Amino acid sequence: MSNKGKPGDQSSKTMLPDNVIPFPTMHERVGQKYRQEEITRIRDLLQLCDEDMTTIVEQIEQLNIELGMLTKEYEVLMERLLKLLKVEGEKDD
Repeated sequence: MSNKGKPGDQSSKTMLPDNVIPFPTMHERVGQKYRQEEITRIRDLLQLCDEDMTTIVEQIEQLNIELGMLTKEYEVLMERLLKLLKVEGEKDD
């Protein structure tokens, strides 16, 4: 038993009259021209993503260098502070 009904019968929401062409969904490809445009658009977006990722990696590398320098400076300051605290502690004795 078919649920298509008679031609032109619009009693079912899933039915379309014979003279109506269903509109393509967003996922359907309409033709080669549109596929090529989408391919070009995706390639452009991938290129932008690649450039952004490269920039972020470079920024991370620079931050890593600066973090190393700050860590060394922190260690030097900590050593100096410990020496000063040791001297202060000896004066109290």
